Parts: sequence; structure tokens; C-alpha cells
Amino acid sequence: MRAWIMVSAKESSLDVGKLIRDHLNFDAIEVLGPYDIVVRADVKSLQDLWENYISLINSLPLVGSCTTFLSIFERTKPVDKKPSAFILIDASQSEHIEIQEELFKMKEVQKVDIVLGTYDMIAEITAESLQDLFQVIHKVIRASKNILRTVTMVAFPSI
Repeated sequence: MRAWIMVSAKESSLDVGKLIRDHLNFDAIEVLGPYDIVVRADVKSLQDLWENYISLINSLPLVGSCTTFLSIFERTKPVDKKPSAFILIDASQSEHIEIQEELFKMKEVQKVDIVLGTYDMIAEITAESLQDLFQVIHKVIRASKNILRTVTMVAFPSI
């Protein structure tokens, strides 16, 4: 199962992202938004998630807190290293599968998971440029009248 771990930093998110990558060898992506770092984890169980990810991340000195979303329906395309963003989506009840299908049809949508947590879905998008990325964000937000609210976190370019 996939887990999305949203990390809030006590200090600089760049320092925390580097710390997570260097000390824990996790794919930590710095983002601009309500969270500072996004870590994707493929886990076998909730115990695995806790022991091998969350407790290790929380033990780092600059980490403030972690918010975790568990995927219950995952859709993934091959990874593309272009400008990217994560969109947290709040959707109308019982419309999740339809929205997931609609979003996944878009070539710019790399991942779209229905998750357990504060939000209903997490979409990862890419574009050719930052300007294009903002157009894609608007396209995703307007993809369905059943998307009620979104929070977008633009990722820092990979170093």
C-alpha cells in the first residue's frame, strides 16, 4: 500500500528534505504549501509504515510533525522529472472513482490516489515548464464539478 507522508519542518524545509534524503535514504520532495516535504512510501502494513518511516522521520531534529494519508485506490504512470506539484483534493461523497478516472485521463497527471485522511485524493502532476504547470493545476481543479476544494503544493526542482 502507498502512504503519503506530509512533513512539517521546524526550520528550513530544504535542510529537512536533505536530512531525510541523506540520513534515511527516502525520496523526500520539498514543496511550497501547507506542508514542507512530501515522502511517498510503499509499505506492507501499518506497523511497517510506523517502524520504518514515521518513527524514523519524527526522530530527526528539524522535523515538526508528520501527517500521513493512506492510499486505498492507486493509479500511477511512469515517473517524469519535470516541474511538478501535488494537489490535495476534497471531493463530493461517492464521486471519488469517477474523479480519479477523469484526472488519470490527463497526460500531465502522473499519480492519482484515493486516500484516507483529511483529504479524499492526492494527485501528482507534471508539466513542461512552470508556466504550463500552473495551467495544468487549473485544468485539474476544474476537471469535475464534484471537486469541492483543493490545496496545491508546488515541488522544488530536483537538485
